[in-house]
Amino acid sequence: MKIKDAVNMIRWKYREKIDDYVVIIIDRLTENGLKEILFTEIDAVDNNYLYLKSEENAVIPLHRVLMIKRKSDNALIWKR
Repeated sequence: MKIKDAVNMIRWKYREKIDDYVVIIIDRLTENGLKEILFTEIDAVDNNYLYLKSEENAVIPLHRVLMIKRKSDNALIWKR
């Protein structure tokens, strides 16, 4: 499954529980090199980018996405 498909599946199929999911990306500015983004912050996704609702880091290239997790039970939904 492609990243785009996994993100869209969660955004539409699990929209009632969307705040339970996070995308983990590579972020060179953080201390450990990783950053969690809540699905509630995602505005759109296309073949190349994740678009966020916030002004800060509004566009994230999909090649930086490492995994998608469910927070409640730490289940791995998708991994590169």
